[in-house]
Amino acid sequence: MAIRPFTIDIPQSRLDWIARRLDEAEWPDPAEGEAWAYGASTAAMRDLVAHWRGSYDWRAREAAMNRFPHFLVDVEVDGVAYTVHCLHVVGKGPDPKPVLITHGWPGSFVEFLDIVDPLTDPAAHGGNAADALTLVIPSLIGYGFSSKPAKPIGPRTIARAFDQAMRQLGYPRYIAQGGDWGSSVSGWLGYEAEGCEAIHLNFTFGWTRPDAQPETEEEIAAAANLGGIWQREGGYMAIQSTKPQSLAFAMADNPLGVAAWILEKFQGWSQLPDGDLWAVYSRDHVLDNIMVYLVTGTFGTAAWLYRGVFDEPVPAGARVEKPVAVANFPGEMARFPRSTVEKSYNVVRWVDMPRGGHFAAMEQPALFADELRAFVRSLR
Repeated sequence: MAIRPFTIDIPQSRLDWIARRLDEAEWPDPAEGEAWAYGASTAAMRDLVAHWRGSYDWRAREAAMNRFPHFLVDVEVDGVAYTVHCLHVVGKGPDPKPVLITHGWPGSFVEFLDIVDPLTDPAAHGGNAADALTLVIPSLIGYGFSSKPAKPIGPRTIARAFDQAMRQLGYPRYIAQGGDWGSSVSGWLGYEAEGCEAIHLNFTFGWTRPDAQPETEEEIAAAANLGGIWQREGGYMAIQSTKPQSLAFAMADNPLGVAAWILEKFQGWSQLPDGDLWAVYSRDHVLDNIMVYLVTGTFGTAAWLYRGVFDEPVPAGARVEKPVAVANFPGEMARFPRSTVEKSYNVVRWVDMPRGGHFAAMEQPALFADELRAFVRSLR
């Protein structure tokens, strides 16, 4: 077991390969009037690649990521060794509470870069030093700079790895926060990790007991709505949960394809004024996230999580009894009434957020940070 400092330093040969593949890419035929109706918009992709090749500076973005301390932590789960990459930023305050913040797919640790300073050093941002948090922001195993598993694993295995990493970093007691797959990891931590004291979620579909059936009219309507959403939007999940390796062959040599696959989710899962992606995100920030998949070659192993989850089902009757907070962002597609969520979680705090969607911390960093800070404050 070991903890060692880590600096992002991608070989120039890898960056040159990405640039060359973009320049040589075969573009698909656009569909008449397509916009985003059939998947990634050709016009939007042309715009993004023009910025990527003309203005985007990975070395500058890499330096901005390296402004925060990164570490690699070796752990072992069920006799299998993994390495967990994480940002580890100690709070500047009298008693900074450690919080583990976990991303999902197709996100990465870069989703949270804008909340690190306000949460770890609130006094420098007009707040109270007593609210300072210590943040540990890992890359899911199989994603980014964490190690690649030898086969698909699920969020329960990742939760056990992250719990070990937190203890090795010196935090036997902590709070877990998550959205998307991060909510599933956080659910498992809240359910079975002794050191996890409470969890905060901005996505409630990640960890649910299989026998918790909808009962009220509101619950039944929400479940039916989700079924309609998956029928329209769930093609990616059908592939990634059944034949992820076939998809990996298509994407391993295709930066344009990876970018389109990811960008379409940022368009479809975010709350965007008039559908304008760039009214909420910067092109550089979205490209940072895409590049993490490309520079590490982890698109394939990241998709494996959709298959691995089937080997780690939530037990019937299971419920997280530790305190759970829910930040209910209105642009999130998979939304449920509180009564549904309480079947699986001991919800002590429920906040209907004014705006924001699936990538909450990246879309609305100030709102996300304020809500997480308020929850931790309520536990003191």
